Amino acid sequence: MSDQPNNETLFQDAVNLQSRGQLGPAEALYTQIILSDPNHLNAFVNLGALLIDLGRPGEAVRYLKQAVHLDPQDAEALNNLGNALQKSGQPEEALGYFEGALKNAPDNAFVLSNLARAHLRNGDYEIGLDFLARAIAADPKNSALKIIDCLALPMIPSSLEQLNLARRRCELKLTELEILPANEIVLHDPASEIGTTNFALSYHGQDDRDIQERLAELYLKICPDLAFVAPHITKPRQAAKIKIGFVSAHLGSHTIGKLNRRLLTGLDQTKFETHIFCPGTDKRGQDDILDEIAASADHIYFPRPLLAETRASIEAAKLDILYYLDIGMEPLTYFMAFSRLAKIQCVTVGHPVTTGIPAIDYFLSSKLVEPDGAEAHYSEKLVKLDSFFADYPYPRLPETQKARSDFGLNDAATLYFCPQSLFKFHPNFDQILAGILAGDPTAEIVLLAGPQRNWSTLLADRFSRILDDAARRITILPRQSGGDFLQLMSLADVVLDTPHFSGGNTSYEAFALGKVIVTLPGEFMRSRVTAGLYLLMAIDEPVAHSPENSVEIALKLGLDPALRANIENQIKAAADTIFETNSAIRSHEQFFLEALAIAPH
Repeated sequence: MSDQPNNETLFQDAVNLQSRGQLGPAEALYTQIILSDPNHLNAFVNLGALLIDLGRPGEAVRYLKQAVHLDPQDAEALNNLGNALQKSGQPEEALGYFEGALKNAPDNAFVLSNLARAHLRNGDYEIGLDFLARAIAADPKNSALKIIDCLALPMIPSSLEQLNLARRRCELKLTELEILPANEIVLHDPASEIGTTNFALSYHGQDDRDIQERLAELYLKICPDLAFVAPHITKPRQAAKIKIGFVSAHLGSHTIGKLNRRLLTGLDQTKFETHIFCPGTDKRGQDDILDEIAASADHIYFPRPLLAETRASIEAAKLDILYYLDIGMEPLTYFMAFSRLAKIQCVTVGHPVTTGIPAIDYFLSSKLVEPDGAEAHYSEKLVKLDSFFADYPYPRLPETQKARSDFGLNDAATLYFCPQSLFKFHPNFDQILAGILAGDPTAEIVLLAGPQRNWSTLLADRFSRILDDAARRITILPRQSGGDFLQLMSLADVVLDTPHFSGGNTSYEAFALGKVIVTLPGEFMRSRVTAGLYLLMAIDEPVAHSPENSVEIALKLGLDPALRANIENQIKAAADTIFETNSAIRSHEQFFLEALAIAPH
C-alpha cells in the first residue's frame, strides 16, 4: 500500500495553502494533481483562480478552458474563465462566459457582480447598475459590492445630463456608506475585494478633491490595516545615498513608462540609490523601455500583484522616498498608497488627479500646467516644478510614409485627427466637433477605437443624436500599432485635443512629427498639458480660450495651409525645448534633496 497522499488529500492541502496566501506552494500542488488526474475539475478551477490572483490571467485561461470542457455547466469555472479573459484583454468573450455562469447560478452574487463590472467596462452603464442591484440583493451584507456600486460611472456618457446624474449618484452613495456603523461595512483586502478605482471620475472636468478625500477616509474607517507604518520610518537614516523607490505596474511601453523613462535612468547615481517596483509579471526581454529602466536601476522588483506582498517588498527596501508614478489606474497601487512605507511619499501626473490619501505628502506637477489657485485642487502639498514634469525622449518616427488610402481615408478631405482615448470624449467636446464640421464642408474627423468595441458604438450613437447627418463625416478607425499610429498622425492636417483632459504622450508624439494641436486649457492641470508644452515652445496661436475659439482656430488651420505650415515650422524649430532636455531630472533631484532635508526624523 502506497504511503503517498492521494489527490483529494493533496487538493485539500492546496486549498488550505491558498486560503493562507501561500500561493506558490498551492500552485505546485494543483499542478501535481492535474498531472496525475487530467479530469480533476476542481483543481483546474482553483488553479485558474490562483493564477488570476498572481497576475497571470493568460495562463489561467488555459486551465479554466479545460475546466469548462470537463463540465460546461460549472458556474464557478465559467465565472473564473470570464474573469481571466477580462483581465487578459478579451472583454467580449468574457461577457459570454459570465452569462453562461448566470444561467447555472442565477442568484450568485459573485457572478452578478462580475457581469455588472463587465457591462460597466463595456460602457453599458444602466445594464451594469441593474446587475449591481441584483448582486447586492443576493448578498446584502457584502460591503465591497456597495462600494463598487458607489464608484459605478459611465465610461462613455450618453449626454452631459447622464454624466452629471452619475456623479451625483456617486456622491449620494458615498454619503450612505459614510453614515453606516463601522461594524456594518468591513473590508479585509480592498485591492482584490473592490478590484477597481474611481478612474472615470477625473474625466468629468470637475474638482474631485472632496470625493477623493471622503472616499479615502471611508477606506481607512472600514479597513484600518491600510494605514500600516513601516518600522524604519521613525528611525534615523543610515545609508549615505538617498534610497528612492518608484512604483508603477506600467513601466514599459505604456504612457507611464514613456513619460518617466529618462527620469528613472537619469538620476545622479552618486546621490540616489534607485529601487524600481513593478507589481506583476517580469517582462524584461520583451519590452525595450522596461529593459532600459531595469538596466539602470540599482534594484528592480516584480512582486506578485497582491497588496500584502507588494507592500512587504517595498517595506523591506527601507526607503527614504517613495514615488508613485501613477495612483488611480490600478487598485493595487491605490490601496498600497495608504501605507507609510517611506519618510517622504509623493505622486505625479500619471493619473492626474489628487489621491485624497493622507499618507501621500506631495503631488509633483509643473508651474507650466497649473493655474492660479491650483493648490486647492489637491489634498497633497502641490509642488510646481520649474521644469515640465517629464523629460521625453524623441520617439522613433516612421521611416516610410503611408498614404491616406492605406487607412481608407479621403485624400481630398481636410483631416482633423483626435488621437485621444474615447473615455476622454466629454459631451462638451461634441459641440466643438459640430462647429468644425459645419464650418468646413471638406472636413473629415478621425478617431481611434478603444479596447472595448462597444465604446465606439456608444460614441457614434451620441454623435448621431447630437450632430445628425454631419456625424457621417466622423470616422472611428481600429486601434493602430505604434508605427501605424504615427503614420496616421503624420497624415492629419490638424490634430484636436480633448477639452477637460488633454493629451500627454500623444501630444509629444504629434509635436515630434511637427503637427499642430488645437487645445483648450481649462481649470485643472489635466486639461493643460498640451498648452504647457506650447508654453515651453513659446507658441500660443493654437491655444484656445473658449470652445467657440477652439472651433475658430481649428478651421483657420484646416482651411489655410500656409498658416498651418508656418506653425508647423515653428514647432519643428522649437522641438529641442520639449525633448530630452534633462531639466525634469534635475528639478526632481532638487525637490528630493530639499524634501528629505525638512522631513521629520
